[in-house]
Amino acid sequence: MATSTIDSPSSTDTFHLPSSPSDDVATLDYVPAIEPVAGESQLTTSAEVSYADDVLDRIDDTLNLIAEAQQVASGNRPVTSYDISIIVPVYNARESLPEVLERIDEVMPASCEVIVVDDGSTDGSWHYARGLMPKPNLTVLRRRRHHGRGSAIRMGVRHSTGRVVAIQDADMAYDPADLLGAVWPILENKADAVYGSRRLRRDTRRGISLASRLSGRITTLVANLATGMKISDMESSHKVFRGELIRSLELRECDRGFDAEVTAKVARRAKVVMEVPTSFEGDFLDDQFRPSLSTLMQTLRGLVQYRAA
Repeated sequence: MATSTIDSPSSTDTFHLPSSPSDDVATLDYVPAIEPVAGESQLTTSAEVSYADDVLDRIDDTLNLIAEAQQVASGNRPVTSYDISIIVPVYNARESLPEVLERIDEVMPASCEVIVVDDGSTDGSWHYARGLMPKPNLTVLRRRRHHGRGSAIRMGVRHSTGRVVAIQDADMAYDPADLLGAVWPILENKADAVYGSRRLRRDTRRGISLASRLSGRITTLVANLATGMKISDMESSHKVFRGELIRSLELRECDRGFDAEVTAKVARRAKVVMEVPTSFEGDFLDDQFRPSLSTLMQTLRGLVQYRAA
């Protein structure tokens, strides 16, 4: 922050007081220089000067960021560091993966890297991802065998470099545009983790089946009791973390237990966890969205097991 200072007389500047009232004041050795003031409106306090300097500095910083973004967008300047790392776990999502990647390019800033992790797909997803045009901000990884969504996310986290790490599934059930609302609180140092909540959106809430609502409420209730947090949608796939935080966690779960594990461990490390509304357009007839007793028990086990980890 810019500061303004007023110079004071140096220690070498001395003056002599008159020895008596009759002494001529003109004999003073030190006479402070006083500049004439044109008018009262021109008087400015040091606080006002400091505030004005601060505003000018902010404007300069903003203009520099805009200029840098324009250079990056035009290809004149490569991105050397990333603010956002978006991990896209992929398993048999050949039809929706192109739309997800295109949508990410549309809504995300230039300082964003995309890490696609294919988890042993058998429908051609890997061949499509491998054939994408090489870009500096695109990384494509592969697991030869299917290990689970959590395993793919863990691999993506290890290769991430951004100040913020976000998770975006490849099935397009969640709109990547909703990630922007979850990313900014972390970039502005207002939160350590942000969860996208489907239950904060009325239109999305009406589309969720009764069985899914019941399963989600149970796991979220247990998560809040186990961690002390107050969230409304623990199982949401839209999760965003401060990069240093998520990379410091020792994550182990490979499949459905990942959400429970990361929630329990983040709750112990994060100072502020926020929620933002997020939309959901998934097909609940799909097996990955259909609630099951085994998935419910796996999630509850993870919450209890990792609450003190």
